[in-house]
Amino acid sequence: MSPVVKVPTGVPGLDRVTYGGLPKGRTTLITGKSGAAKSILALQLASNFARSGLKTVVLAVEEAPEDLIDSGDSLGFETSALVARGMLRFADLTRTPDTTTIVTGDYDVGAMVHRVEMVAKELGAQALVLDSATALFSPRPSEERLRSQFFHLVDAFRKHALTAVVTAEAPDDYGPRTTLGVEDFVCDAVLVLRNLIDNERRRRTIEVHKYRRSAHQKGEYPCTITNKGLIVFPFGTQPSRESAETSRFSSGFEGLDSMMSGGWLRDSIIMARGPAGSGKTTLAGMYARAGALRGERVAYYGFEETRPMLLRNFASIGLPMDELVQQGQLLLECRYPEATSPEDLLVELRRSLEEFKPSLIVLDSISSVSHSTSPRGFRQFMVGFASLVRDHCRSALLTQVVSDMNEDKIVVPFLSTIADAIIALDYQRHGKKLERTISVTKMRGAAHSDDAFRLLIQHGGLGVQELDGPDT
Repeated sequence: MSPVVKVPTGVPGLDRVTYGGLPKGRTTLITGKSGAAKSILALQLASNFARSGLKTVVLAVEEAPEDLIDSGDSLGFETSALVARGMLRFADLTRTPDTTTIVTGDYDVGAMVHRVEMVAKELGAQALVLDSATALFSPRPSEERLRSQFFHLVDAFRKHALTAVVTAEAPDDYGPRTTLGVEDFVCDAVLVLRNLIDNERRRRTIEVHKYRRSAHQKGEYPCTITNKGLIVFPFGTQPSRESAETSRFSSGFEGLDSMMSGGWLRDSIIMARGPAGSGKTTLAGMYARAGALRGERVAYYGFEETRPMLLRNFASIGLPMDELVQQGQLLLECRYPEATSPEDLLVELRRSLEEFKPSLIVLDSISSVSHSTSPRGFRQFMVGFASLVRDHCRSALLTQVVSDMNEDKIVVPFLSTIADAIIALDYQRHGKKLERTISVTKMRGAAHSDDAFRLLIQHGGLGVQELDGPDT
């Protein structure tokens, strides 16, 4: 069996999920309920195909061509420019609102097929987008006639070697793929878009339901609509380097560096866990400040305090950050996760990685993100974040608030596998005295101290001492 030739989609993340793009010369169905972003993805694909050099025809059934062109331009697809260059053409198949539909005889798409053939030949088209099949087959013919006509339509696309994309309405998120019931045996690939209510918030996902003669990533993947169209967040990693870094860098906390046998490994994800008041944010500040002072770029995302409060608190403990922010070494973003979605936060992190290009990232704390979404949404966010960090070969520090460090349920399995190292911060009260401790519970690829040390919060940050020895 010969391998499937694929056409890259240009949609961020989608080519990773499909292992290269959509099948060349075959038809792909995009399905989902109303509001799932089918038309946006179809328009994005059409514009990307045209931009990559494939002359593309869009059969506009639901929206007028001028409206689609305006939408494409507003999303940065450069749709009107592609039309002007002759790389993209729209065929208007919409019905006027005041038109009365009279049904007589058998439904026949033959005339439309001839029109498509004429436009494709005139343009020299190599790709085609039909939005949507549901609107095209309305009023709906009999099921037998519909299947026959849909097959005739897709067969015409194939005979002309058109890489085709067809959208269709789904009756339910997890039920039949379309209201037409024709995709399983006609189309070579099926993409399912969903816009689900999850913990009183909307969460978008995409799934490759079917892909003939080709492997693809299985399951649902988070996606979101941005001002540049749809973005997909695959879970697999494609690191920009073939081998992992073996060098170390300072955490900014000398005592902790010693506990970790000389510092932290590059390209690692470190998780600092502990109850409120155990020193996690101070540790995050030391980590960020030390990196910026070394000349590295650092992106710090705070989810529990406002920016002025965070800068004030760091300065009051002897960790001034204002100058580093002004110099552009430190990107300090503070927001409440409830005001956005995990998918939009991933978009912001991705933009930061690609534009600001930080080598170190801080999320303080991931517990705030978990409280703003469902367990499933949080897991997808964390796995998506880890994939972004791994892809770009960056280092990250995550803080997590836990109420009882003795409970085994504190680190759920997927968080434990994401973290390359876990630092536990805790405290206990002995009479009137509060005794804080710090220990390294996990560190992949390196030796580390098994002992717990006394943790001191002091001017200049944190310090450690042996439980019965001198400060370090």
